[in-house]
Amino acid sequence: MAIDTDKVVVDVNAHIDIISKPKWDAFENNHFAMRRRLVYIFLKVANLFIVRLRAGKRLTKLKQWISNNGIKTRADMVYRV
Repeated sequence: MAIDTDKVVVDVNAHIDIISKPKWDAFENNHFAMRRRLVYIFLKVANLFIVRLRAGKRLTKLKQWISNNGIKTRADMVYRV
């Protein structure tokens, strides 16, 4: 056996042993469940986006209020609040 040669280790008759064949039945898939799942994923991501957007706006307003009132320390914040 030469150094350059390779042995094929993949069984070429493996496709014969497949027990379950693919089915192309259009009525077998549950389209309503798939659509409901997509809507659930969309709502989850949209709600997360809205919450982060609101939190960002609120944080910006809080930072602006802190800088406008000249708050530098924790004691200044306690006094203002």
